[in-house]
Amino acid sequence: MALLTSPVARPAQAGPAALPAWPLLTLFYGLPVIWALGALQFAPTLLALFMLVLLVLRRSVVVPAPAWILAVFLLWAAAGSVQIEGLGSWLGFALRWVNIFSATVFFVYYYNAREHLDHRRVLRAAVAAWTTLVGLGCLALVIPEARLTTPVGLLLPEVLTANELVQDFVFPPLAEVQQPWGAPEPYNRPSAPFPYTNGWGSGFVILTPLVLAYLTTVRFRARHLLVVAGLAVSLVPAVATTNRGMFLGIGLAMGYVLVRWALQGRVLPALFGIAVAAAVAGWLVASGSVERILGRQQYSDSTGDRGELYTDTFLATLDSPLLGYGAPLLDETVGIHMGTQGYLWTLMFCYGFVGLGLFMAFLHGGTLATLRVRSSTGILVHAVPVAACVFFAYYGLDAVQFILICLSLAVLLRAQRYGEQL
Repeated sequence: MALLTSPVARPAQAGPAALPAWPLLTLFYGLPVIWALGALQFAPTLLALFMLVLLVLRRSVVVPAPAWILAVFLLWAAAGSVQIEGLGSWLGFALRWVNIFSATVFFVYYYNAREHLDHRRVLRAAVAAWTTLVGLGCLALVIPEARLTTPVGLLLPEVLTANELVQDFVFPPLAEVQQPWGAPEPYNRPSAPFPYTNGWGSGFVILTPLVLAYLTTVRFRARHLLVVAGLAVSLVPAVATTNRGMFLGIGLAMGYVLVRWALQGRVLPALFGIAVAAAVAGWLVASGSVERILGRQQYSDSTGDRGELYTDTFLATLDSPLLGYGAPLLDETVGIHMGTQGYLWTLMFCYGFVGLGLFMAFLHGGTLATLRVRSSTGILVHAVPVAACVFFAYYGLDAVQFILICLSLAVLLRAQRYGEQL
């Protein structure tokens, strides 16, 4: 007689724990508060450490190849730290290192947070960060000499806040107020939420294509006119920066998008984009903005100084081509530190040609690997690393800017791997 038995129920194996969206989004939605607290240089690292814990607790994590390249870069940079002397140089090295570390974690976190994070949420967060950038840029034109006294700045010991760089981080100004010798009036150049105007410029170049990408993901509603109006208003603080590199970067990004559309046969969007660009260019000329931007160069020959500095930086790197020098060093001939005035030169001087090569393998390699994107949203997102491949030669990259570049690549790479629709 056969013995009847009921099947034994086996517990279902749980899949990887879902990663929440808020640790990544907090940086962008919370940007005004983080800036007002004086914590903008610390918040990305703290959030990255929290995300790293969540990644470790997850049952499985996919690490894409570009993130491994950044990990090797971080190891190489750490090896080059043996060249560093002095507390100030060590602090600068630590800040640059943790910024890249944080961006790497943000990259891997988004790549694995498929349950709660998609490109639409990242683009909405970028709009929030862009709103902060433009809003503070406009405020800087009203009270340009204002400087915040922040809780973080008050808590830090005076031995740190006495340093000019640290002071600009934790007691941030709204603008750089510059009056070169011979200039009839000062130039009030917006910088907040970043310490320096070039940070505002690089943030504007990175965020503007992402804002446009967001507009392609939503149906038209009246409130979206606020974003369009904001794009027009953003020209006011953008012009006030008198930042030639910013206009070059945004022109490169938008030019890339228009060329891609034209090659795909999207004639009407390309013509509309060209018409808007022509209208903006005409307004810049008619309003005297171009004259003002070029006029600042009559009193400040930054181009000539940079050319001489770049030459000296390259020649000095030839004496330490592998590990570099770990930190910038003063160039006595021009009175500016070698390894500054552009992230390319920072990488080359501080980490040698190997370090520079590893970073370019990440940035340029990732940009080429995602070139196949075809949607309007994807092309606008792709414009961010395309522009970064050029402007990193003359712009530095703070934590927020590099995180946004990494997230742009992560959005494209994840969509490419898993067939997500952009």
